[in-house]
Amino acid sequence: MDMFINLAHGLLAALEPMNLGIMLIGLAVGTIAGALPGISFVNAMAMALPFTYAMTPVAAMVFLGGIYAGGVFGGSISAILINIPGTPASLPTCWEGYSMTKKGEAARALMLALLASAIGGVASALLLTFGAPPFAEIALTFDQPEFFAATFLGLISVIAIAKEAPAISMVSLFCGILIGSVGVDPLYGMPRLTFGLPILQNGIDFVVVMIGLFALSEVLEMLGKRSHGQGEAKNIRMKLPNLKELWGLKGPALRGTAIGCLIGTVPGAGATVGAVVAYGIEKQVSPQGKDFGTGVEAGLVAPEAANSATTGAAMIPLLTLGIPGSAATAIMLAALVLHGITPGPMLFAMQSDLVYTVFASLILANLFMIGAGMLVARGFATIMKVPPTVLGAFIVVLSVVGAYGVRNNIVDVYICLGFGVLGYIMKHFSFPSAPLVLGIILGPLAERYFMTSLANYDNDPTIFLTRPISGSIMAFSMLFIAWALVPGIGGMIMRRLVPRKKSSP
Repeated sequence: MDMFINLAHGLLAALEPMNLGIMLIGLAVGTIAGALPGISFVNAMAMALPFTYAMTPVAAMVFLGGIYAGGVFGGSISAILINIPGTPASLPTCWEGYSMTKKGEAARALMLALLASAIGGVASALLLTFGAPPFAEIALTFDQPEFFAATFLGLISVIAIAKEAPAISMVSLFCGILIGSVGVDPLYGMPRLTFGLPILQNGIDFVVVMIGLFALSEVLEMLGKRSHGQGEAKNIRMKLPNLKELWGLKGPALRGTAIGCLIGTVPGAGATVGAVVAYGIEKQVSPQGKDFGTGVEAGLVAPEAANSATTGAAMIPLLTLGIPGSAATAIMLAALVLHGITPGPMLFAMQSDLVYTVFASLILANLFMIGAGMLVARGFATIMKVPPTVLGAFIVVLSVVGAYGVRNNIVDVYICLGFGVLGYIMKHFSFPSAPLVLGIILGPLAERYFMTSLANYDNDPTIFLTRPISGSIMAFSMLFIAWALVPGIGGMIMRRLVPRKKSSP
């Protein structure tokens, strides 16, 4: 009963005009920043951090929480409209969302992504409110082997994402891991794969690669065919799908939400792993799994629900243990420390007003995100009305600015252009680019967790299998591989567990 009373007090505090206004500003900032390639909501949170010094602790957390909630969805806007993932977590959104845009269903894709994000975000905020203490006890048992196992699960999900060419997808994945290893070794500080070029010692940023592979390659494809954008979104009207349509997508939304909440509680896993795993699982269980990549709504809803569901879940280890579960929550930790507040178990006893106001504001932010997301998406959707040549020029300018803005380095622009040409070539040879990007993003994380695990546990490789949680995740990963590679296993299991309805023609 005390929990509900505290939540009610937190809700009243979050609805105060000052706090509510700050939250809405944060939502707008996060949504716009997430939709702009190369900016990202994490950078927006970092830039906003100094301004929180002049705010109260409650206002600071409400502001950053708004940016966090809005930014996760914002990355999907550019992913759906122009095939540029605004954030790494919105990468799976490109695969189905942009395909829907090319079929003239941009507005529907945006609304489904928005509603799925809201469902996942609200669910994770409720999980944060009522399930923080028990989840904190589980998270307390996590160490480097568990972090590696979670990241490894995200990497091998590429096999489930692959259609009829898992071997080619694996080659693309390993190429991405190789590219991600360029730079200075994180453990020993030695340069590798730099070929003596100082410009490569800082590595190759995955944002630059994503912009080149997805955006610039699409421009080249557009100019080659001169057909893209003709009539795709002449009348983009944002309207809610009817209840029957939404009810038909309840399965992907719930599965994505559950996966996101689970993975979000693992520090270091993040929204990218959650979205990719949700997409891979949905591809296996969906009756339309063979059609994924052509604009299947279930493949859009599941990862969108998952990446938003990680927001509240990632705050569980932050508030209860003082362990940030993602880059965004690390910035929120800095804001708390800036105001002299130490996260941990005592925070709930000493600063309960702050804690439950944060809980309530996160719930409200995900609800208000529907309105904010519709406004921002409608503004971005107008770019689909312009001729293909103008649209192509806009994408190129946006891509160049985004690539340069990542590290303020002109070399990143050249790298982006190079990967644009590479992406165009890969399309024409049916070589998947998504696994390559995943390898660049998750490869360095997996390496870091693997090496530190061995260093902390006497170079014993069996530690990943003997620890209960990491061993369970690794076993699930192996099952995932068998499910995807061995014909008939996935279907046999699903027929035993879930009797399928006959799909309508």
